Amino acid sequence: DLGWHTVKSIDRAFLEATTPQPQWERIEYLAMDEFALHKGHRYATVVVDPISRQVLWVGQGRSRETARSFFEQLPPGVARRIRAVAIDMTTAYELEIKANCPQAEIVYDLFHVVAKYGREVIDRVRVDQANLLRQQPSARKVLKSSRWLLLRNRNKLEPHQAVHLRELLAANEPLMSVYI
Repeated sequence: DLGWHTVKSIDRAFLEATTPQPQWERIEYLAMDEFALHKGHRYATVVVDPISRQVLWVGQGRSRETARSFFEQLPPGVARRIRAVAIDMTTAYELEIKANCPQAEIVYDLFHVVAKYGREVIDRVRVDQANLLRQQPSARKVLKSSRWLLLRNRNKLEPHQAVHLRELLAANEPLMSVYI
């Protein structure tokens, strides 16, 4: 029969009492990402030390101002020691990292790099190749309808899809090059 706010206060007090404070003098690397708070478009930003796997900070939103709030609360000298920050290609985070840790390398996570490559490179080549086949409607249709086949994890293809992918790539060298 406790109220929600009472439970939240107890939980917060317990977490504050049992969670060790970050050892800021040892932190050289950061990872920043956003996560959804609720269904819809409400987000929070989390910053972790990827070496110790300790959560360092959580803030409302995923904007440049949110990232700036993290850097403003850092103890003096910590930002100068940061050697690299892993992010998911969020421009807002990148701008604040460059402003606060100009010596730090920005490392994009592999998932987002591969996803962007698929969207911007493989898809562009597929569309360009399909446009070259305007005089061959059936061949063009095969290329136009292959988007998801090319973007899908090849280890998760059904047998008939794997055959279709092999045939598609064998028939189109530019597409084969970007796919590989």
